[in-house]
Amino acid sequence: MSRVPAEALGRKLTEGPISSTLLRLAWPLMLSNLLQTLYNFTDRFWLARHSSVGIAALALSWPLVFLVLSLGGGVTIAGTALVAQYTGARRTPEANLAAGQVMAFVAVVSVVLAAAGFFAARPILALMGAEPALTAAAAIYLRILYAGIPAMFGTFVVTALLNGSGDTVTPLWLMAGSVLLNAGLDPVLIFGLGPFPKMGIAGAAVATVIARTVMSIVGFSLLFSGRLRVHVRVPDLRPRWGLIRRIVAIGGLASIGQSGTALGFAIMNGALARIGTAVLSAFGIGNAFTSIALMPVMGLGQATATMVGQNLGAEKPLRARRSAWAGMAWSTGILLVAAAVVLAFRASLMQVFLSDPEVVSVGTDMLLLVAFAFPFMGIIQVIMGTYQGSGHTGTSMFFDLFRLWALRVPLVYILEFAFHLGPFAVWWAMLASNLGTAAVALGFFLSGSWAHRVIRDADVPTLSTDT
Repeated sequence: MSRVPAEALGRKLTEGPISSTLLRLAWPLMLSNLLQTLYNFTDRFWLARHSSVGIAALALSWPLVFLVLSLGGGVTIAGTALVAQYTGARRTPEANLAAGQVMAFVAVVSVVLAAAGFFAARPILALMGAEPALTAAAAIYLRILYAGIPAMFGTFVVTALLNGSGDTVTPLWLMAGSVLLNAGLDPVLIFGLGPFPKMGIAGAAVATVIARTVMSIVGFSLLFSGRLRVHVRVPDLRPRWGLIRRIVAIGGLASIGQSGTALGFAIMNGALARIGTAVLSAFGIGNAFTSIALMPVMGLGQATATMVGQNLGAEKPLRARRSAWAGMAWSTGILLVAAAVVLAFRASLMQVFLSDPEVVSVGTDMLLLVAFAFPFMGIIQVIMGTYQGSGHTGTSMFFDLFRLWALRVPLVYILEFAFHLGPFAVWWAMLASNLGTAAVALGFFLSGSWAHRVIRDADVPTLSTDT
């Protein structure tokens, strides 16, 4: 691969038309996020044909995977914010240095979390109160994925750093190759095709880890090659404690918010597991379609983070604000269309996975209510991207925690144990929590508390000597 000039990768994000620039930045992110969802979609598709316990085990364990991933994933948000703002300020050496520091710090964090998660997986699952067979299957899946956390973190770091620089196409190609590899390995390892043994749910986890590892290796090679907007060198990996403290300050708050969200989902899954395996299976399948519907908007949120970061770095707060409004307008339009499709075909969508009448009935009820929350989810995603791109992750952390812990989790238990609504307690809580959080997030956004950058003019001498 020959080096591509930065200008050839797209127009500068700090000038020109806003809406078209945002969409040009966002469409690779939309496709990349859609491909990201296909990891779990493919796992669910093949595991549903292997056993109902397998797909329920995936639904039960995934929030716990997300819990550990979010602890390190928040650091990559710091990488996006810093690289975007340094790039917008035309301070390329510092952008590269920040990228190297994020890579080194996440590498250490990922090894620690992988070890802790591997040994804690089974005891945590046992506390969730699921049936013994379901707990055993989920533990197998969870421990393998925990062992592969360094590879998964690697893909997040590569994507975040390149997104911050404004290059959203390269991560798309990397993700596409990784998803294709996972899709090819899934049936082979789950069912034991050819010379491979039948691994069941363990095969789905192994396929994911292999695919992520390959993507990480290729991505890091490109970052060190100098062919992309971000060029990391070996000296950039040597600790600069001043910058690491700033990465922790920005990324730590995002990690708390994301991990709090994951823990909330784990508690919800525990409540669903107590209601029944069929309900948990329906929730897992319904979430697959909800995730697909949200992928374009998540791409818009990430693109907004980059646009806001680079424009604040270039000291253009008005353009940053207009970028955020454009992101919210597009996200609302996209999710209104997605909601209409889901409402019209919700029963057929459930039957793509399973024909079990109980699972289809519960899942259809879920999609009916959750689809009405789609536009509000989009507003939340874009505003969170705005705060993350500006580096003010404390507020985005608040949105995450408020939605789950102030609204959704209490509503689930009130509606279930006080009013005995069964799975409807979760569906109504999801709708109400997204509506309430969207209203609060809009209020914060209008206050303008996010509209100043976090990089400092004194960074060059500070970072060059702080070793």
